[in-house]
Amino acid sequence: MALTACLPDPPPRNLPTLPAILDITPAPTLDIDATATAYASAPRPTPTVAALYIVQAGDTLSAIAERFSVTVDELVAANNLTDPNFIQPGQTLLIPSLIGTPRPVLTPTP
Repeated sequence: MALTACLPDPPPRNLPTLPAILDITPAPTLDIDATATAYASAPRPTPTVAALYIVQAGDTLSAIAERFSVTVDELVAANNLTDPNFIQPGQTLLIPSLIGTPRPVLTPTP
């Protein structure tokens, strides 16, 4: 009995192959000084000031001052206003009497 090798038939045509492309990204080096510098120079959000008031239509500086127990001069100084008679609806004013005032803590009633 004779054994013959069984080879598969060759493909009808050769298929093209794409070259393998490896994208190697080096790991960052651990540079403590660069990390600290980057952290120190990163922008930090500023806290929201709870002492802001948005001017409504019909508001006057004297009415706002009376409402928040401050003087018109204090409002003018705190907001760098050049004309105390000219404020516009939508304008944001800093209220000096509210700066540093702790917010009341609400406790639920049983």
